[in-house]
Amino acid sequence: MLKNSLVLALFSASLAAALVSPALAAPADFIGTWVNTNSNTSGVTRLVITSAGGNKLNIEAFGKCHPTDCKWGKTSLITYSSNVQDPNTRYGTASYNPGFARTLVSLDLKGRNALSLQSFTEFTDNSGRQNYSSIEGFKR
Repeated sequence: MLKNSLVLALFSASLAAALVSPALAAPADFIGTWVNTNSNTSGVTRLVITSAGGNKLNIEAFGKCHPTDCKWGKTSLITYSSNVQDPNTRYGTASYNPGFARTLVSLDLKGRNALSLQSFTEFTDNSGRQNYSSIEGFKR
């Protein structure tokens, strides 16, 4: 009887731990089409993240232009976890260089259907424009 009670208690504790453990994110969790939550943004309007084979990803960004959004092009999305032993990859970076500026994009996966994008743009065309940073939210 005591043995059965101990087995049941151990099983219950293991099940409870599994239920409260946070879900892990893999690079594939980034895959999909992400739309800016601010429909009036003047920045990035949409992201399309696709598999590049294995755990490698590509990202294509679209910026606000008229009459249609501007394609920034496709580049590699590099994913990161919180430390070298953590399999939970919820961060990513990508770089764009359209010739007149360099932009570093940083992503933070906020669950299954939300992510935050922070971008840093440095103008390289001697236009005198001020470099800038922005933070925007996206949903699937």
